[in-house]
Amino acid sequence: MSKLVSRNQLVKLAITIGLVFVFALQSGAQSTNTTLKDGHWNPHVKARLEFLIAGSAGQGKVAVFDVDNTMLCRDIGESTFAAMVEDGTLSPDKIPASISPTFMLNDKKVGIKDSKDLTVYYEDFLSATKHHSAEKTPYSNGYAWVVQIMAGMTPADILPYSEKAYADGMALADGDSKDLNESKINGYRRPFFYPEMVDLVGVLLKNGYDVYFLSASNVWTVRWMITKQLLPMVQELHGNDLKIAPDHVIGVNVLMKDKRDGHLYKDLMLAKENPAYANMDMKELANYELTTQLGYPLSGYFGKLANILKHISLERPFLIAGDSPNDHPMLNWSGHRLWLTRLEKKGYQQKTAKLMADSLPGEWLVQPVLYKKAPGFVSTAADLDQRLAKKPKKLKSAHEVSDIIKKTGNLQQF
Repeated sequence: MSKLVSRNQLVKLAITIGLVFVFALQSGAQSTNTTLKDGHWNPHVKARLEFLIAGSAGQGKVAVFDVDNTMLCRDIGESTFAAMVEDGTLSPDKIPASISPTFMLNDKKVGIKDSKDLTVYYEDFLSATKHHSAEKTPYSNGYAWVVQIMAGMTPADILPYSEKAYADGMALADGDSKDLNESKINGYRRPFFYPEMVDLVGVLLKNGYDVYFLSASNVWTVRWMITKQLLPMVQELHGNDLKIAPDHVIGVNVLMKDKRDGHLYKDLMLAKENPAYANMDMKELANYELTTQLGYPLSGYFGKLANILKHISLERPFLIAGDSPNDHPMLNWSGHRLWLTRLEKKGYQQKTAKLMADSLPGEWLVQPVLYKKAPGFVSTAADLDQRLAKKPKKLKSAHEVSDIIKKTGNLQQF
């Protein structure tokens, strides 16, 4: 009997040792699997992200990314709009007066027919309601208008201008420009993907996270950027088996009329039901004519949170990343928040510091970035000093902006 007990004990011990060995191997593999490339990450942010990703890997948790100035450095929606204006595709005589009001701004009368061009009207319209002291969603109408004015076009008409504005990510070279040059199109800075964010998305996907993209730019441009530009970069880094579903990209949209049957369609429904539309087949996209009727909820400010609740999950996402007050409502809802601190945006950081002091329970990870001169992630104060050494005034201002977030205690190792 004693020999049998001893034998059972040995078997149990062997099983235990085996399980420990397997767990150790898995842990080691997972650790390697969740390592982010160094890039210009803030050291604290990089370490925390790696730890968090490893801790919840394989559980299908949700991560949501803003696109303009979060995934991208700069704004693809605005630069696409600028390209259309430059080409004459969008002009005052082609836009319904009913959606382009004349109004007063800073004692100046603003009208679409009187503005120098549409970009000037757009910039003024973005500020049209800022005179309200309690205004918390000042740019919403501008986000809607810049898509509504595309009525009569098709998604296939839009994408060539997005391609022209993005220009294969040529603006990435701005980060290494010794003369601090900025690539522009019709006055707007050309966007490029932050390499660190490309890597982060890949690591999340590789570890079983459910990744979504939520933007206040027009959805067709954003979906093209994510599925046709971002995804190949992610696959090159982390494997061709990684996928981003087209219906995981949500942006500002309008009802569309199918020229073949006259029915009205919604973008996200087509992205789920029509494979050719979802995969951005140009012949299929050419069948859908944009109307002026917005799709709701509008994916800006509190509408971003509404889209999460409607289309993604009723539960708080694991991680949300953003860069502007437009993202505050959804960031507040997240368990972990990745905040890209644009060091040229003092007002944004002041508002965010207030949110940090009064947000729902959750962690704030703060990653400093530049988006004008020497654009890109900024790892440390020394990195910032080196990048803007030729622009002392801008350097001083950037440090003043970083100090706003430092005082909250959320900007570490900088």
